[in-house]
Amino acid sequence: MNLEYNFQHRIIPKWVYTTPQFFNDLINCGEQTTLYRAAKKFYEDNNTEFPYKEEDYSGFHTRLDVDTVAVCLRFPTPAETPLCFCAFIFMDTKTNRLAYYTLEKGIDPIDSREMRFLCGWNNEGTHQEYGAYYVEKYNFGDIWLVRFFYGRFRDLRKDIGIPSQPKEENENTRVLKCPACKQEIIFDATDIKEGNELLVFCNSCGRIYHLKFENNEFLILNKIQEDKAEA
Repeated sequence: MNLEYNFQHRIIPKWVYTTPQFFNDLINCGEQTTLYRAAKKFYEDNNTEFPYKEEDYSGFHTRLDVDTVAVCLRFPTPAETPLCFCAFIFMDTKTNRLAYYTLEKGIDPIDSREMRFLCGWNNEGTHQEYGAYYVEKYNFGDIWLVRFFYGRFRDLRKDIGIPSQPKEENENTRVLKCPACKQEIIFDATDIKEGNELLVFCNSCGRIYHLKFENNEFLILNKIQEDKAEA
């Protein structure tokens, strides 16, 4: 585990914060190819047989707003803790500010239930923890994780809302028509007040919209989508 841990938790964050070429290679040469070649070389440099195939790696990149690009890196399925299922690199294209976040395998020490830990490494080499969840209760995909880490990267309020879908229409039901696919996004606005920010998901096209409730209207601040074509 030591080599894989060092690669995911030490080497890649170091490259993210100190080697611009690594980020450029991910975008221009592809996440899968870049990750595979880098990992293979790291093992070879440490005189260790490389146990993975190129198809064990994958990823994607997308532009989240005018100034933010995100890169998802998917690693081989971790056999033990705290190896990563995937990592996310965020870049502010205006300031070149970067961040490296990880989704790590975990086990509840009390009842041995499988968990996922939402973490990251900053540019000073400090490990940061943002929360955890039980796999049996939640099954969050890449797009939810992008949304979550985007909130950390952009310092959105920690209480940013994720509204529920109403069981039936009432006076608190709100409808947003997805600008992309025109599908209606229906959500409960019971506790939403002036100035609140919230995130809603379009089940039809997979986009997530970051909204702000202002002057009795829901303004779209930006959208998030797992789509290379929009990167």
